[in-house]
Amino acid sequence: MRIINEVVITDGITLRLVVSNITSINVDAIVNPANSNLKHGGGVAGAIVLRGGITIQEESEKTGFVPVGTSVITGSGLLPCKGIIHTVGPRMGEGNEDEKLKSSLQLS
Repeated sequence: MRIINEVVITDGITLRLVVSNITSINVDAIVNPANSNLKHGGGVAGAIVLRGGITIQEESEKTGFVPVGTSVITGSGLLPCKGIIHTVGPRMGEGNEDEKLKSSLQLS
């Protein structure tokens, strides 16, 4: 794992940008660029379910529809992380992309 950038957000919370296999790092949470239906068929999401197990997809299905500009957290199955943040960002051309992206990266 190679650290690209590191920022201390608050006491005890550090955000690190790393180059690594997202399915093999032992961190608090990983971020999955998700679709609104949380169907994890390919790309990053497919790799996460392949390595972490079908329970990730099953938990996602229970969550239901996730609007663009929002995020939800699920368990991590067999992955070494504690949880998965599924973030639904905008598609280019749908309008107001900058605000939707900023909104999708904020967790309450």
